[in-house]
Amino acid sequence: MNAKVVVTVCSINYLAQAKALADSMIKHNRDYQIVIGLVDKLDDHFDRSKYKPHYLLQVHEMNLPVFAEMYKRYTLLELNCALKSFFVRWALDKFKPEHLIYLDADMLVYDSFLPIENRLRDYSILITPHITQPFPVDTFRPRENDILKTGMFNAGFFAIKNDSIGNALINWWKERMVDQGYERPKDGYNCDQNWLNFAPLYFDKVQVVKQAGCNVAYWNFHERLIEKKGEKFFVNNEPLILFHFSGYDMQQPDSISTHQDRYSIKDNPAIRELFNNYHEILAQNGHAELQNRPCYYKKSSGGWLKKLGTRK
Repeated sequence: MNAKVVVTVCSINYLAQAKALADSMIKHNRDYQIVIGLVDKLDDHFDRSKYKPHYLLQVHEMNLPVFAEMYKRYTLLELNCALKSFFVRWALDKFKPEHLIYLDADMLVYDSFLPIENRLRDYSILITPHITQPFPVDTFRPRENDILKTGMFNAGFFAIKNDSIGNALINWWKERMVDQGYERPKDGYNCDQNWLNFAPLYFDKVQVVKQAGCNVAYWNFHERLIEKKGEKFFVNNEPLILFHFSGYDMQQPDSISTHQDRYSIKDNPAIRELFNNYHEILAQNGHAELQNRPCYYKKSSGGWLKKLGTRK
């Protein structure tokens, strides 16, 4: 069994991102098993060999009794987020690792995860806040009220020890994702993410990781200075470990994210290099071709329930 596991989740339209993440993880942390949880169904002509040695797991292979009702209930985005904890549960049972790290598919790893592993010696759950310092008072996005709607913590990264506390978090989260994983901010829902607001209250041995190089993204640029020194990237003079390209659109390569207008890719040469390199990697991974493949479980693509004659 693998002592260390990373799980990510996506549909086929994000497989280029998932492969980029998995390859970058192995480059800097060779002793991890990577599981790509796929909320999709691949046909016999799909070349899976290019994703080796990563474990490509299709959602139907988990044989989830609740999947049919979840599919009928959720949009494709909601379904991906809701199934995150189910893929994590499967990986914990399959590989029985000492610890497991979840990473969103639109991330890249730039350094060793040893600082994260060291934290897991004393803590059972690690989560990262969106921000630790206030935004300037202005009209640019994101603003503090955006964080209030989306959740204090970013669900694109979390790490758990495979102990009673780590398992309790996943089991609690998984139960709520069956029917409470909607993207409805006015009703208090932001898919799976704002449920993490409860984590430090419900569970013991939770650490809120404020390390500058962990889960860097547009929402915390105001408090983190990104620089390149030699061949490595640094954040507030600490090594960049994990960068989150949330909201990046290949069709708008000069834009940091569709979710913000506070920063420009031209503001910082290190940020520009990060995004230019990411663009090249996604292109090499066949992003354009994967975008043209229909997502099997997307409602408009005529997924499996439609083929069974079930009303949507």
